[in-house]
Amino acid sequence: MVVVHRWALGPLRANCYVIVSSGEAIIVDPGWHEDVIDIIRFIDSNKLKIKGIIATHGHFDHVSGVSIVKNYTNAPFMIHEGDLEIARRAHRSAYRYIGVEPPQVPEPDILVSEGFTVEIGDVKLRVIETPGHTMGSISIVAPGEVFTGDLLLEASRAISRTAYDIPVVLTGDTLFKGTIGRVDLPGSSPQSMISSLRKLSKLPLKTIIYPGHGPETTLEEEIKNNQYLRAVLESS
Repeated sequence: MVVVHRWALGPLRANCYVIVSSGEAIIVDPGWHEDVIDIIRFIDSNKLKIKGIIATHGHFDHVSGVSIVKNYTNAPFMIHEGDLEIARRAHRSAYRYIGVEPPQVPEPDILVSEGFTVEIGDVKLRVIETPGHTMGSISIVAPGEVFTGDLLLEASRAISRTAYDIPVVLTGDTLFKGTIGRVDLPGSSPQSMISSLRKLSKLPLKTIIYPGHGPETTLEEEIKNNQYLRAVLESS
């Protein structure tokens, strides 16, 4: 069993997730240095052992808090090789776009790729490559019974907690509720995005999608109602 907690961090409200199983956890996309104190407080209050810090991609709104969390937890930082340069420039990109320069992202301890797994408790989380928004974008699949808590910067309590006996996938900025990730940015690829969306569409229909921004959804709902995803699937 895993428990998924979510916070919306920083000026771009990027989602950060802490996935917990049997006292162990990974942190996904600690995106803003000024807000990760809430993540640290949550870790402390629940006495969690952090097995890793994983970035779904290297954009500044998803990695700007990595150095602070890593320094506190001493957990390995993981990212796909395809986004190394984006992550290295993230602090400068933040300054260019929003006028704030966060700490520089540390060099990764582990480079992840298709099929890479992280064990927390009695659960294996699996990486799948989903390039398009960036060429090193990944998604993370969690199987089995999942409890989700939506904390939204309230680390002391969960606003809601719901049990699901179905898999989930953290899609970063590849697939959102009602839309898909941008492919008009430097280093993005419309054709790769199409391939990645088709790959995600092959997951079980009941899979819960936790995106990089905004609320969760399900794959079934997006196949029915997401016009961008439907266009991709109907063109295949």
